[in-house]
Amino acid sequence: MKITRKFRTDRPLRTRGFSLMEMMIVIAIMFIVFAVVFESANMFQQRGFAEVEKVDSVQSARDFVDAVSRDIHDAGYPPATITPQGFGTPTCVSNPNVACGIVYYTPLKIQYEGDLDGTGTVYTVTLELVSGPNGTCPCLLRRGVIQKALALNGAQPTYYTEVNGVLNSGNWAGSATYPVSLPGSGSYSSYGTADVFAGYANDGTQITATCTPPSPCGTQTMTIRELRVTANVAPNFADPQLHTFPVFSITSKARLSNVSP
Repeated sequence: MKITRKFRTDRPLRTRGFSLMEMMIVIAIMFIVFAVVFESANMFQQRGFAEVEKVDSVQSARDFVDAVSRDIHDAGYPPATITPQGFGTPTCVSNPNVACGIVYYTPLKIQYEGDLDGTGTVYTVTLELVSGPNGTCPCLLRRGVIQKALALNGAQPTYYTEVNGVLNSGNWAGSATYPVSLPGSGSYSSYGTADVFAGYANDGTQITATCTPPSPCGTQTMTIRELRVTANVAPNFADPQLHTFPVFSITSKARLSNVSP
C-alpha cells in the first residue's frame, strides 16, 4: 500500500533574525567601544606631543646655558686684549680689536665682548630676555653674536640660540618684571621672580648695580667674578590629564677668569 504524506502550506514559515532592539543595543555597544579606543588613542597622542615638547624645551634650554658657559670659558674671559679701563674710555669704545669685557648689565640683558674663537677677532655677545605678547611671559631668551667691528657700524647681532617658554623675569629685588600668563589650571607666578641673569663678586655678593651705555661699566662690572643664567621653562603642551604645564629649571654658572680680585 502506498502512503502519501501531505504537507500543509497554509502555515507561514518563521524567519529568525535580529530585532530592532537587539540591533540598537549592538550599535550602542560598538559606539562605546570605539569611543574608548579613540579617546585612549587621542590621550596617548597628546601625551606623546607633551613629552616630545618637554624634551625639546629642556634640550634648547640646556644648549643655551652651555653656549654661554662655553663662550666665557673658551675665551678665557676677559681675554688678554681686554682694556683695563673698561667701557667708557675712547680707546675701548672705538677700537674694534679691543674687548671691553662686560659692556651691558641689567636683570634682563647682558652684553660682553671677547675673543671667542682665539683668532684675535673681538665679538659682542648679547644675552637678553624678550617678553611675550602683551608684555607677559612665557618669554623668549636668546643669545646673539656679532663682530664688534660690525656692531660699531650699527649692525644687529644674529641670534643663534633661543629658548621659548621662559617664565622668570626677576628684577634682582624679588619681583617679576613681566607677569606670567599661561592657559589652563595651575599657578605659575612663583616661577616668575627668579633672576634670569645675575653676577656675583668674589665674596658671593650679588652685583645689583646696572650698567648700560654710555655710562662706564668698568668700575661696576669688572668686580663680577661669576655669571649665572637661570631659566624656568614651560613647554608648549600641557599635561593632557592634569591640564597643567610641567615647569623645569636649568641654571648654569660661569666663572670669569683673569678678573682682578
